Amino acid sequence: MSDAEEPVSGQSLRIANEFADVVVRKVLTRNGERLEIAAPRRGVVIQLCPLELEALAGSSDSALTELLGRYASEPGDGE
Repeated sequence: MSDAEEPVSGQSLRIANEFADVVVRKVLTRNGERLEIAAPRRGVVIQLCPLELEALAGSSDSALTELLGRYASEPGDGE
């Protein structure tokens, strides 16, 4: 299999509000299935494996709040 990711289902799901806009889809990589999350307004994409997703799902509200605080304070966010 090449380095390029192939969509498993070919479908994506867009979730948006006044603060954020994301597109999610399941992709198949040479290392297995991943959930790809893209933030088109920011121009960033990440692929998370099942273990990373499980860790995220088990995170406390305070840990996620801290993560969001760091994300919001990144340089270059002035759109």
